[in-house]
Amino acid sequence: MNEERRGVYPFCARCTASSTAWRAPDAAGPSGIGSRFYGHRDVCESCGSSVRTLYSTFLWIPVSRRGQFRIIPTGGCSYIGRKVVDRPVQSVVRRAPVTEHAELDGDPAYQQAEAYWDDSEPGRALPFYQSALIDREKVLPADDPATLRVRLRVAQGLLATANYGRAIAWFELLIPQLVEVFGPNHELTRAATEAVTGARLMVGGPRSEAKLLANIVAVDERDLDRHDPQLLRDRAALGRALLACGEIADAIQALTKAVADSVESLGVSHPDTTVYRAALVDACGVAEARGKKRDLLAADAVRLLLNDAGAPTSR
Repeated sequence: MNEERRGVYPFCARCTASSTAWRAPDAAGPSGIGSRFYGHRDVCESCGSSVRTLYSTFLWIPVSRRGQFRIIPTGGCSYIGRKVVDRPVQSVVRRAPVTEHAELDGDPAYQQAEAYWDDSEPGRALPFYQSALIDREKVLPADDPATLRVRLRVAQGLLATANYGRAIAWFELLIPQLVEVFGPNHELTRAATEAVTGARLMVGGPRSEAKLLANIVAVDERDLDRHDPQLLRDRAALGRALLACGEIADAIQALTKAVADSVESLGVSHPDTTVYRAALVDACGVAEARGKKRDLLAADAVRLLLNDAGAPTSR
């Protein structure tokens, strides 16, 4: 690849820099309710992408603008898209890392992980990052900037070693926390967003992702305690994948169990619990907007958990 093509395949460098990874919503169905692209401009000579505007539609009539996207058709009605960003990348951290435990950066496991990573050996770095993360999470919040950087390395290490399902689960948990702490356009947030998009491309779509995660959760349930953080992450990711497949009731069921077990083991105010709860709230919103009877019943059943005083209260 030459310099011009060093973007996120199949987008070139210029188009990658001016956009961010994005998961496509449902297209308009037979009744014309859903979303649809309009327009076709700014065609890139390097990668062939063009800028189109996405609208929500009702009876095929555009009713609200949802943003601009770079689109590359991949045959038939399928395509790959990236959301166009107008503002420059921010490098300011919203929350400074805790400084009372600076010795964590001098920990031998962390130093070894960094050395392997710098030598482009993510497979050898991964177990040392996992060890360093355990030590960090004993003394620092899960969403402390210093913790998030190591969490991101663990997720990237899983991706680099082709553990796509567990990598997706980590990125799904991390991205909302990175947005909250660093901002949506920080380099770490963008790195995580690009990585989860790459992982999904390797897996092959929402249904393949849901099948892979279902198999991973089955192994987790056999080998791990039900409160193990890995099981919570994987089950929550399964719920999101099921939601992307339109399996709304099953998604709500998986996310409900993730939230309940996270509240019980990690606590109401834990940053991970907050992420899982937000995903459950979103799934219930989808059920109310376009769910069938079974989906609506599942959403109604979970209201007790969402409204309970013991459930997390922030999104």
